[in-house]
Amino acid sequence: MGIFDGFSGANVQLTPRVAIVATMLYLSGADGHLDDSEIGDILKVVPDRQALETALQYVKRHGFQQFLEESGRMLSPQQKMCAILNATDLALGDGHFAPSEQQMLQQMAGVWQIPDQYLGPYVQALMVKNNLSVFG
Repeated sequence: MGIFDGFSGANVQLTPRVAIVATMLYLSGADGHLDDSEIGDILKVVPDRQALETALQYVKRHGFQQFLEESGRMLSPQQKMCAILNATDLALGDGHFAPSEQQMLQQMAGVWQIPDQYLGPYVQALMVKNNLSVFG
């Protein structure tokens, strides 16, 4: 901790609730922007403005890799699956699965030790769910 960290509010507490919101924020921001509709979608999953504000502060101050390592030590296997699937659903919700989003999800699954064979069927189901192009 640096001498001036107190001025920047660097003491952001990562809790499981903040971690799921941060997971979605990192993934939503993978394409370079975070718009109001994405924030609204996150609040539909975790309707907690305080958790959102804390997660926004955390994301601004911590890199994705640091987040993965810190959250990986804190979250239970069930919480990791819930977070990664909600983030995947959010990423697929706009009908476009950007390479940067795919890369982040692969990195997340690796650091969190979620095997592809376990995660794969869930991701496939989300892809089918979000493929509205079948309706024309």
